[in-house]
Amino acid sequence: MADHVVLGICGSLRRGSFNAALLELVERVGERTTVVGAELAGRLPLFNPDLENDEDAWSEPVREFRALAERAEGVVIATPEYAHGPAGVTKNAIDWLVGSGGLVGRPTLLMSASPGQAGGMRAHTPLMPTLTLLGAVLVDCVVVSRAGSRVDATGRYADPSVVERTRLAVAELEEALRYASVKRANGTLGV
Repeated sequence: MADHVVLGICGSLRRGSFNAALLELVERVGERTTVVGAELAGRLPLFNPDLENDEDAWSEPVREFRALAERAEGVVIATPEYAHGPAGVTKNAIDWLVGSGGLVGRPTLLMSASPGQAGGMRAHTPLMPTLTLLGAVLVDCVVVSRAGSRVDATGRYADPSVVERTRLAVAELEEALRYASVKRANGTLGV
């Protein structure tokens, strides 16, 4: 059984998404981590500040997403790069968490996969200041270039270098989650 539950944010709506496969890989290589809610980012309506504090007006995906974010100990964001930035789906999901405090003190792993050479690295750059402002604790960043050649026939990552890099990043995430758990238990998280 998993020791840690993390909120997954998948910024890709594409069937057979390389980024959705990254979230599956996190669970596969994580010794003590379960990813929840990965499919919800694509079901969220566009963020509207008028609705943020009106829970009665929230759609079911918003309710579920915010509740999972509140309970999750950490976050894993897997986003493709579009036009040298993160996918709109990713930014929209983060916008729904701004007023909730759902990222404060949460160890956060950023991931991107791309069929191109850059691996989606440029998706991370604009996200980092936003995540830091919202109190997320950035643990690591993983980029996978030429993703199509790194998955098997079922769409799962099989390339040993991708699997090992992800395993190392998830080990860092799990260590940060353990540390945050101890601080929470001692009442010193955020001090």
